Amino acid sequence: MTSDAIAPGVEDLAAEAWRRVRSIGDDPVTEAELHRIMHETGLTGGPMKALRFLPLTESLPMRRLAGRMGCDNSYVTSLVDTLEQRGLAGRESHPTDRRVKVIVLTEEGRRLAERVQRAYAAPPAAFANLTEAEVGTLCELLRKLDTAER
Repeated sequence: MTSDAIAPGVEDLAAEAWRRVRSIGDDPVTEAELHRIMHETGLTGGPMKALRFLPLTESLPMRRLAGRMGCDNSYVTSLVDTLEQRGLAGRESHPTDRRVKVIVLTEEGRRLAERVQRAYAAPPAAFANLTEAEVGTLCELLRKLDTAER
């Protein structure tokens, strides 16, 4: 699928750039750490992804977690059920709107979420091939893409 906004001469280069960005994101060190955490905790990918997107120090409405994860509310309910059963999170009423349920990490959940988030945030080893100036240029270009109209 291509976008009408991408100039015809740029399409192939854009596709290659996107493939390479995605490939770099599939870092084996990150994957190994996430699998280690999953093995230690017995959690599957869904709850691990939820821990990736939950804030460490504040509550988050369940609907907002669904938005961050790109999934529906019923799936988030299932994930939070699992996190609750494991003692990693709890549900509370929103302080100003009792109809809204928010997710709050327990202390154990906070420690685990921090570990998961640290694993996702660690840059792949491939960045060692770039100079500081090149990393700066890459950041500028990625910021431009990130703030572009989607």
